[in-house]
Amino acid sequence: MTVVGLGMTAERTEYLATTLPGLEFVAADELRAKVADAAVEAAPRGKVVFRSAGGVERLLALRTVDNLYLLLGRFSQGPHRVHLADLERAVGRVDVVGVARAAAVDLGTRPTVFVNASRAGKQTYSRFEAAEAALHGLLSSNPAWGSGTAETHELEFRLDVAGEEAMLALRLTPPSFRYRGEERTFARAALRPTVAHALVWLSRPAQEDVFVDPFCGSGTIAAERMGYPFRRIVAGDVDAEAAVAARDNVPGQMVMRWDARELPLAGHSVNKLVTNLPFGHQISAVEEIGALYRAFFVEVARVLAGDGVAVVLTDQDAALQEAIGVAGLVQERVASVSLKGLHPHVWRARRR
Repeated sequence: MTVVGLGMTAERTEYLATTLPGLEFVAADELRAKVADAAVEAAPRGKVVFRSAGGVERLLALRTVDNLYLLLGRFSQGPHRVHLADLERAVGRVDVVGVARAAAVDLGTRPTVFVNASRAGKQTYSRFEAAEAALHGLLSSNPAWGSGTAETHELEFRLDVAGEEAMLALRLTPPSFRYRGEERTFARAALRPTVAHALVWLSRPAQEDVFVDPFCGSGTIAAERMGYPFRRIVAGDVDAEAAVAARDNVPGQMVMRWDARELPLAGHSVNKLVTNLPFGHQISAVEEIGALYRAFFVEVARVLAGDGVAVVLTDQDAALQEAIGVAGLVQERVASVSLKGLHPHVWRARRR
């Protein structure tokens, strides 16, 4: 087995960011916009690999990624159980302390460690066996370290085995990172903040925006939009409990209880509309979705300004396309994602 790369060059440290599968291009776009020296190297499913010399602190401004990792090494990896011994030796040869020190990452003195592994391919070993081999390699080269558990550890390493390659990385962000470290109230079918932020990013936030989320649930999308300058944010939901939660999550903005088919908004007054549409799995019966979408998009056409854009998430593509056609709008499909066992699409709609 040969080590073909380590996480540090003379100029830039190599990092790994994870995101919802299907939104890699959104995370890469945000990265380029917010981290001036970032160089994206690859964007495999659910991941973005990149280099940057600016340190970890600047990366914490990223909002479309779930977690950030320091990339430590890549290895060739065989598919059979006998090759786990090679993996253990290769991991043991990685200078984790040196790479972390160069990236200004403090590992502590005698940390407990845990390895979380994934695999894709025709390997004859499980991901748990791969994780155990990597853990043994880390402990053999760092004898002061101790073995932790999934629930209790101080350092978490990520091992990805894909085909005949393996990649080792150190997790830099805590579990609270993707949830903003805040106390939020979530309604049924609520999006996690990173996905909501990806929808916001696809709307191209601008300072003059009048921004609306007509199916706001607990207000996650509107809360993410507050991270950029805006003229006005308005959100609403037909469910009274959701509207109450949204008022807590979107302080200082207008949150209303309304029927999205009859928005209390002036015509052509909205230039950005972003929402997670009801799919018909958790909120309404599927047979009701078509009528709901038709009435809603007629309303979207009424309130949307001439240069306005609507970004929506749904897995009911046929109902959406029919409704947009009825409303006289044009649409484009911009992403296909994997979310809670479903495969919804992100659509962008505009006036003709």
